[in-house]
This record gives sequence, structure tokens and C-alpha cells, in this order.
Amino acid sequence: MIFALLLFLQASAWARDQTQECGHCHRAEAASQASTPMAHALHSAQDSEILRNHPNLSYSDGKYSYSIRREGGRSIYAVTDGNAAITAPIAWAFGFGTVGQTYVFERNGAYYEAAVSFYSGLGGLDWTPGHAGRDRGNLEEAAARKIDPAETRRCFGCHSTGAVQGGQLRFESLVPGVHCGQCHGDGTQHLAEMRTGKAGNARMAKLSAMSTEDLSNLCGRCHRTWADIGANGPRGILNVRFQPYRLTNSKCYDTADRRIACTACHDPHAHPVEDASFYDAKCRSCHSPVTRAAANRADADHVSGGQSLKLCPVAKQNCITCHMPKVEIPGLHFHFTDHRIRIARPGEKYPD
Repeated sequence: MIFALLLFLQASAWARDQTQECGHCHRAEAASQASTPMAHALHSAQDSEILRNHPNLSYSDGKYSYSIRREGGRSIYAVTDGNAAITAPIAWAFGFGTVGQTYVFERNGAYYEAAVSFYSGLGGLDWTPGHAGRDRGNLEEAAARKIDPAETRRCFGCHSTGAVQGGQLRFESLVPGVHCGQCHGDGTQHLAEMRTGKAGNARMAKLSAMSTEDLSNLCGRCHRTWADIGANGPRGILNVRFQPYRLTNSKCYDTADRRIACTACHDPHAHPVEDASFYDAKCRSCHSPVTRAAANRADADHVSGGQSLKLCPVAKQNCITCHMPKVEIPGLHFHFTDHRIRIARPGEKYPD
């Protein structure tokens, strides 16, 4: 355990050094990205602000009672049926807290997902997604869900940087949160060349040069692609969280049109903008008269096909409130923006 902690601290120090080096040339991006939810997608239990600010959490259902108590720098997860109890120190906290935070602990050499999570909208604990309907015939089943190695790699692979090397989960290289290398690739060689003044042979991936489809697949590595959900689900409103899948299902989605790419609306180096009016200009970039001649101009390579899309006859402001409605997943205490762009009508069935 001490050795693992030393490796973690060593990796964290490396991350700080590399982030500082990236910031020498990309100051604005590095400074802004450091405050985003992605940059804080994973914390050790010791560093979780939510756990520090909520030192005594509890939840009960039937004969089982759950608690998370802060003891010094640790948070202890406990489940009891009134006769026996399972306790374990939380190792990792997944999630920034925009929706909530889920907890993972290690027991008998395996990782477990705690049955309850913290939800910001609730200000307390409730069932972790997928746990509400699980069998709880005994204390072991009630306490947590064992995570198999493949899922463990996926979880840490999306919520951290450098965690998966050669198909293996390596905690010695894991850096909590999503940082430069997760999207732009390993920057070791690039940084080495920059130090020697011979930059050029090891360029980093530039998101602005990627096609709409490539960006969707890049973001979809964690936010799920159309292929992921199309093949494996989930079906119904549970998939509203998977933005690339939902966006691809939009009638206006065009793999060659940069105006519908993820980065056309969202700056990955900044906190997501919550003001609906901010996105009006993004909508108007498509919903305005566009001629084929304009589409063919050299300075209009982001326009595809030169098609002229209809203008909304109802309103010209806060477009996404109607055309990208918010959907609440029961039990998550949060309304997610549905990225399937459409004319959404009150009471209509969720379009899967």
C-alpha cells in the first residue's frame, strides 16, 4: 500500500511538471483546462473536496444502512444489516460533482463500486447508477459491485490520464483527471524536442484539424460513440448521457460538416457554458441562408454541401431549450441536455 502511494505521488509530480511545460507555450489553454470538470474527473479519497465537505454521509434502505465517515484524511465506507458490517477505506472518487460522485474501494485484491453515490442535486447519498434494482440477498451483495479487470481499465482509462499502457492498468503512471495527453496523445517526445529547440518532428494532435467524425470518435472513447451504444445500449433515456451517440442521431448530423462537430459548441479547455443564449450563435451558423457558392469558397471549408436550413418560426433566442431538451434520468437528480437536435414536442416519447 505504501509503495502504491509512492508511485501515485511520483506520477502526480510528473503530471504537474508536464502540465507546467505545456503551459509554457499554451498558457491560456493550460490555465483554463485545469479548472474544468474533466480535469477533476478522478480524485483520491483524500483529495475529494466533496468527501472533505461532507464528513458524515448516510443512507438507509430496508435492513441495510450505509455510511461514509471522514476519519483524518481518510473516508471510510460502511454497510451494515444490523448484525454484521463491511467496512473499507474509499480509494478513489469518480466524478467532479456536476452530477455526483461515485466511490471505489479495494478489498481482497479486487476493486468494488460502492452501492451508494453522492449526488449534488440531492446533497447526499442515493443508489449508484445500476444499483437500485440489484439483488441484495446478503451483506456482500448489498455493499458493492465487484468490478472486473476490463471494466476497471475502462473506468480509470476515461477518468484519468496515462492509466492504461499497452492494454494494462498501471497505477504508477496514472494521473487523476483528464489532462493534455488524454486527448492530444503522449507528449514526451514533443516536449523533448521543444527543450532542444528542434520541434516539428513530433507534433501533437490538433483537434481543430480533425474531421467531425474523427472528433466524435475521439470524444466518444469516453462519452460513447454511435457504434458503442448502437451495439451495446443502453436503450431509452439512460443513453441521454452519451452525447456523441445522441448527436449522431440528429437529422442534421453531417460527418463532413465542421459546424456540427463537438468542438464547434464546446471548448475542451474550458468549463461548459450553461447559459442557453451562448449557443444561439452556434445554431445560427447552420440555420441561416448558406449558398452553394459560399460553401465552395476556400474560407468556408467548415460548411458542407451549401445547404440552406430552415429558420425557426417560433423563436430566435435560447434555441437549445426547445431543440435540445433536458432529460432527467430517474435517480440521478440531474437534467441532462439531449444532444439529439430535433423539434422536441411536449409529451413525445423519448426518441431512442
